[in-house]
Amino acid sequence: METFKNGWSGKSWLQRQWPWWTAGLLTATAEVINYVFIPLGHPKHKFIGVTSGMARMYASFETTLFGGSLIATRADYQPSIQWIIVGAMIAALVFAWLEGEWRSWVKYPKPLLVLTVLGGALFAWGTRVAGGCTLHHLLGGFSAFNLKSFVVMGSATVGALLAFIIFRKLQLSQYFKSQDTGWYVVQARERGWADGLTYSEKNPYPFLTGALLAFLALFFVVILYNAFFGNDFAVQAFGVAPEKTKMAGVMLTAKNLPNILLLLLIGALLGTSVAKTGFGTECGLINPEMGREVHTGEEHAARRWGMPLSLRTVFGSMQPFGALALHTAIVAFVMWIGFTFFGIMEGHHWATPEFAANYVGPEFHNVSGPGLDDIREKTTWPMDIFGGLLLGLGTVFMIGCEFRNYGRTGLLYLTGLLIWPAFYIGYLPYTLARDFWDNLMGNYIYASTTFVPALIAPQSPALQSLIYLLYVLFWAYMFWWAAKKGAQFLGVTPSKLLSMTSEEMVIQRVEKLKAEGRYDEIDRIERELADEAAKD
Repeated sequence: METFKNGWSGKSWLQRQWPWWTAGLLTATAEVINYVFIPLGHPKHKFIGVTSGMARMYASFETTLFGGSLIATRADYQPSIQWIIVGAMIAALVFAWLEGEWRSWVKYPKPLLVLTVLGGALFAWGTRVAGGCTLHHLLGGFSAFNLKSFVVMGSATVGALLAFIIFRKLQLSQYFKSQDTGWYVVQARERGWADGLTYSEKNPYPFLTGALLAFLALFFVVILYNAFFGNDFAVQAFGVAPEKTKMAGVMLTAKNLPNILLLLLIGALLGTSVAKTGFGTECGLINPEMGREVHTGEEHAARRWGMPLSLRTVFGSMQPFGALALHTAIVAFVMWIGFTFFGIMEGHHWATPEFAANYVGPEFHNVSGPGLDDIREKTTWPMDIFGGLLLGLGTVFMIGCEFRNYGRTGLLYLTGLLIWPAFYIGYLPYTLARDFWDNLMGNYIYASTTFVPALIAPQSPALQSLIYLLYVLFWAYMFWWAAKKGAQFLGVTPSKLLSMTSEEMVIQRVEKLKAEGRYDEIDRIERELADEAAKD
């Protein structure tokens, strides 16, 4: 019954993991910067989206090396650079270096790696048909009180729970946790617990890791080349004027540099949230249901879902949901100010032009480009539900949502490296059959606007503002509720909980169970989960 030794003792705040609420603050800051400032001088007041940017980076890679592209099949997917992704990876690399711990040692069984590739492909496909990733819909759309995002993420929740069931059936859920921290994993392995399953003294898949790192190196060499010298594929293929191409707006020039630096900062804030807490949208998304399961009992949650102690503790603490609630409250408050006092609507998936003319005014931003229709503004239930299911399945299969995996790429998790080729595969069902999918998106529209207050009170902007404010207050209360609920679970005060890392919460949980005379029960459960886990 030896006590866990806290590996964070004596470490500086840069060398240790951070409490979960800091993830909500970091991601909210990134969203607010994007909403208020991007692009500088002519902000579009959009929440963050990265998956289209990733597709355009692949278009840059293909067209530079091969002169053609399976991704750039239309002008809206022409070559470009998503600097947010670059910033997220750089931040994760820096913090891994400061902590002195790359996660290349983390060992996953081969079936889980296969599911990671499948999950990345499903997720990328889901982003295309659902009109955005989980970062877009959960961290952006929820703050924007966006009906489309509620539908997509409701469907994604079902997909995520289904994926967890599949993980459990395959005895893989024991490998799912928010972060693999070396000193904790080693101590768990010494006890024979499921949390120690990922331990390996060295990189367990050196050839695969090396091949993927070589691919990423080539990928970013091409991207860096494009940043300095551009890419004229859109000019040749679509007749776009050189100065109007997407590439022209992201190259490293004096004119673009302020925007690029802001985009890198946004990415760095997102990458930091992942590197220092393990936060991902899938954790916040399924936390209420999984937290309820954990609160039902250790044996129940372990047997039903196969979650190791660290994940049960994190879900029982309600802190992933708390981080999501804090993020939503902050960003929604800023958007509420924009809507109420400046007549600004969020410029992505919000409203039809008719709604904008009646209730918003000239600040409405039509997301359609020259020669494009308004497909991406539509709320079509087949695609929102189908896309959401794909997002939910994919985010659990690859042990994290898209932006979480960009951070995990920087931490050198093998799963973070695998998602890159998987995403490319996932884009193809959409890019190679655009007419089919766009026709589906253009039908079965279920709402005239995605702004929920406008659906409730279409003739009263004042009442819309009041409804929106109540929504902001709801999420602020949810943050406090999550802190109280989690503190009760761990047997600490809310203020103490909000100062604890995931590993420190586990240590506290073990000490509480010892005091209750239940340590032997937990020891048995964790050993049995480890024995049941899928082995190579």
